[in-house]
Amino acid sequence: MVEIIILIILASLIFLFYRSFTKRKLMKSDFYTMVQDKSEQFLIDFGELKTKYIASSDTEELKERYSKIYKRFLKNKTLFRNMTKEMKSFYETYRNLSKLVREWNMAYVEYEIKETEELLNNVDDKSLDDQQREAIVTDEDNNLVIAGAGSGKTLTVAGKVKYLVQRKKIDPDNILLITFTKKATEEMRERIVEDLGIGVKTTTFHRLGLDIISYQRGYRPEVTENLNQILTDFFVSKVKQNPKLVEDVIYYFGFYQSVPSSYDEIENLDELYKSYKHMNLETLKSTIDRKIEETKELKKTLQRETVKSFEEVLIANFLYLNGIKYEYERIYPYDVNDRYRKKYRPDFYLPEYDLYIEHFGINKDFRTPWLNEIEEEKYLEGIHWKRSVHKEKGTNLLETYSYYNQDNQLLSKIEEKLTKAGVEFHKPDLKEVYTNIFLSEREENYFKETKKLMATFINLYKSQGFDLDEFNRLEEELKQIENPFLQRRSLLFLSMTKNAYSYYQTRLNDNNEIDFNDMINHATVFVEDSHSLDEDSFLNFDYIIIDEFQDISVSRFNLVNAIKEQSNSKVLSVGDDWQSIYRFAGSDLDLFSNYNQYTEEATEQLKIEKTYRNSQDLIDIAGQFIMKNPSQITKNLVSNKSNDHPVYIYGYNQDYYKAFSKAIESIVEDKGEETDIFVLGRNNFDKDRIIQLSDGELRLYRDRDRNDMLEHKKFPNLRIQYLTVHRSKGLQASNVIIINLRNDKLGFPNKISDDPILSFVLSNKEDFEFGEERRLFYVALTRTLNDVYLITPEKDMSIFVNELIKSHGLVFNLVTGETYNGSNPKCPRCKGTLILRENSFNRNQFLGCSNYPYCDYSFKDPNLLHNEIKCPSCKGYMIKRKGRYGEFYGCENYPFCENKIKI
Repeated sequence: MVEIIILIILASLIFLFYRSFTKRKLMKSDFYTMVQDKSEQFLIDFGELKTKYIASSDTEELKERYSKIYKRFLKNKTLFRNMTKEMKSFYETYRNLSKLVREWNMAYVEYEIKETEELLNNVDDKSLDDQQREAIVTDEDNNLVIAGAGSGKTLTVAGKVKYLVQRKKIDPDNILLITFTKKATEEMRERIVEDLGIGVKTTTFHRLGLDIISYQRGYRPEVTENLNQILTDFFVSKVKQNPKLVEDVIYYFGFYQSVPSSYDEIENLDELYKSYKHMNLETLKSTIDRKIEETKELKKTLQRETVKSFEEVLIANFLYLNGIKYEYERIYPYDVNDRYRKKYRPDFYLPEYDLYIEHFGINKDFRTPWLNEIEEEKYLEGIHWKRSVHKEKGTNLLETYSYYNQDNQLLSKIEEKLTKAGVEFHKPDLKEVYTNIFLSEREENYFKETKKLMATFINLYKSQGFDLDEFNRLEEELKQIENPFLQRRSLLFLSMTKNAYSYYQTRLNDNNEIDFNDMINHATVFVEDSHSLDEDSFLNFDYIIIDEFQDISVSRFNLVNAIKEQSNSKVLSVGDDWQSIYRFAGSDLDLFSNYNQYTEEATEQLKIEKTYRNSQDLIDIAGQFIMKNPSQITKNLVSNKSNDHPVYIYGYNQDYYKAFSKAIESIVEDKGEETDIFVLGRNNFDKDRIIQLSDGELRLYRDRDRNDMLEHKKFPNLRIQYLTVHRSKGLQASNVIIINLRNDKLGFPNKISDDPILSFVLSNKEDFEFGEERRLFYVALTRTLNDVYLITPEKDMSIFVNELIKSHGLVFNLVTGETYNGSNPKCPRCKGTLILRENSFNRNQFLGCSNYPYCDYSFKDPNLLHNEIKCPSCKGYMIKRKGRYGEFYGCENYPFCENKIKI
């Protein structure tokens, strides 16, 4: 036992001696000295960084420089056990560097805000709020300031420049300020160069790209903005030379111009009928017949043949494009009078074959789940009745069904059925069809929205840096679309656009011109190939500041990134994703919304949320409206202003100008005749309708700044300016009137600008319906310092206005003095709204569906508006009737429902 104890003691002494020897040996080694020196130097370097805001690139560079030493610590246990105080401090600091940097930066920002209090108390005679100050002193590699409407973005940018120059001693020549418009550049120059006396370089992206490419080439290139005109020339002169392209264009416009809602995607017919209101439901036959007649001496204008559903358009156009004569809704020639039915009008009649076509809106199970139980029973009974009538009278009936279109089989099915019925197909001369429809004096209007869509697609396409070959890749991608209708539609659009793009590029090359996207892309390549910039290079900047960053495109983003990489700049981007409205010019919102995914270094995101323009009441309404789109960044906007009634809705049936006048009079009554007003429209031509209907009360003129001004005869001192919503961005007025709030293809929202085809040339697909148009409407709502007036029709009300009414209980005021607040009875058939109407023959009033002519439901007794009695059995409306025992209430659905209520 004693021997064992002695051995243990000896072993311990040997171990201690060896450890002491190893430690002395290690401490005397060059490696140990090197580690000690590196640890001390790391602490010095980190201490030097802690004199400023530590950017992510500084942190990464520091970690990279000392990563080998840190790894040696982890691997060398002897070294790890024998650390000096400096080594231990190095190890702990390096291990927790990211956390320590965050803590330091928070403390630094707080310190800088206090130290710059006096400096930022007066920026252009204004004192900055707390969030603006935090945005200014934060100094990450990439800084994204997310700002609300009217929150002082320009003031924040001016404050940042003042801070950099006066506090951080940055040379003004080393600060680049980029805006998107010449007007914004002039405003920035006035606010910073003139008012603050700081001579930073202020430029537009257009000017920046032009300067770079002129420097590279040694001359200024010709930059064209004629895309729209060249697209017009393409349709007028180029398409008709290519038979395949003629066919593609006709079939696109005949069958695929609009994207319909599916019956399986809707809860009720009201949703479907609202989508019809933005589609062109006039048939090709009608369009051609009218245009031929308009060329004759009598200038006779034929009645438009407007069908009642998207699927009926497909059938009508199929018949026409296969040379099959038809009549739409011709009265059935046999006596089939039924006291409970209107005159029978089959959907289509083919006179050459004495053949009728009925298109039934049913699913594969012969059901109509979008209708309630009683309406479904009535509709299905109607199908059986029509079948029995044709059987009884010996007339030939051919049936098609809505579910055919769901499977993209409608056209093939009708072809199959017509062929079986012995109908002969004779394709017309498609070139002649194209000439008659598209090359008449009105072709501009026919192609207008499709050209806009093409121009947007091409701008986004070129902004991505794609060339002609990329169309082949896109074609393969489009072939993977599962929905056959969307696949065929997308491929037709791509075919037209590929040809248009090729024609456009040829025109540019022939004229030795480039467009804006070419200029920016070429400038980016030049900067990237420069490898490094001389100290005196005109592109050497310490800071790049971008205003309205939500409008950034891929090409612009790449140019900024190239300059940043070459000159090691820091970037401050200021913008509002809620106001991103320039997708047609190539802007890609995902670059803003997911900014950190597109930058190599970290991005610090800050918000400025106090608005100085709008009342809190308007902010709440507009904010809830925009945040229906979950992809928008959440902001908590606040204001010191209040306004109990910031939004007024004036409606009309026929007298559009009367509703507009009511808004003018309300503003004058509330704010006096010396106030100023913005009249905002979705399109440039919206102002024409006001002028035409004003009967001389309004006069349009251009002032010295080329603004569209409106002079009011009755109130000559009013300052009224007409602007499109796009042009109004960044501006404000005491009062705002928004016009053209119709549920229409060219209304607000514009139904073409959010086409799903654009998702294939965006960085990230935006799935939310009318996302861009919703942002545009938000911009319109927030231009006012006081109130905003919405002018909308009662029948075809904008879905945006309807949403505001439902979400916020806003009152719809008819100019006649009637009030509708969404409480009118609902149409039992389609769930539209029953509206008071007047019979044009006997002036009797009745209730008609808001979705007429798609839904022809009517109710004779207008008292339903004030005395709504529903049938307890089928939920239809009860009608006052007279019987042998006096008055009683009987169900409108008699004889399907025989329920009665005694009076």
